[in-house]
Amino acid sequence: MENNVININADQLERLADFANHQEEKQIEIKSALLKDMSCNYSYELLHGLTKGDELTRKGVHIVHDDMFEAFKQLDVFLAHVDGVFQWSNNQTPIQELEEHEDLENFKVSAFKITGTDENKSVILTGTKEVSIGTINFSTPKIKIDNSNYLYVEELQQRLKIVVEQVEAYMDGKTAPQFDQLAIEFPEDDQADDDFENAKID
Repeated sequence: MENNVININADQLERLADFANHQEEKQIEIKSALLKDMSCNYSYELLHGLTKGDELTRKGVHIVHDDMFEAFKQLDVFLAHVDGVFQWSNNQTPIQELEEHEDLENFKVSAFKITGTDENKSVILTGTKEVSIGTINFSTPKIKIDNSNYLYVEELQQRLKIVVEQVEAYMDGKTAPQFDQLAIEFPEDDQADDDFENAKID
């Protein structure tokens, strides 16, 4: 009985190992997302391949899942905090106490954008603020999320990670439940014509 031997040189082995590693690594990185008309527009950067570094934008047409709405809502407190709403707080005030304040209801985050690379990443939050005469749209300055002295940076990192995961899930098909529309069957045209001709008028 002959033994079949497959010869693999060092270069082939290195390419196979590199391919396996890339399969395990993330292929893309979410850079921004915007909730608009119940959908989500987002951009992401390619992390591997010949087009590594390219940033692509996609416009979602499907309604987002409630989990994404909730994840974005968890960012509202940072928008309000940067705007100076909680001037009564101090460095010891837990974020949960800020979230109990009624003024938080006036703030709503609808978008984020991550800038920078590696240890110099920052995030810009965009949203609205309700005031007595209407709505103000505004964005925060860049908030460093790595090596940052921002008071609530740990909470921001954790919650931003959840939002990014929801955007990735949306990209993979996680959307609001799709309900089948009620179908109404109409008679064929010929049958409808016969019924009309045979109809009696009293």
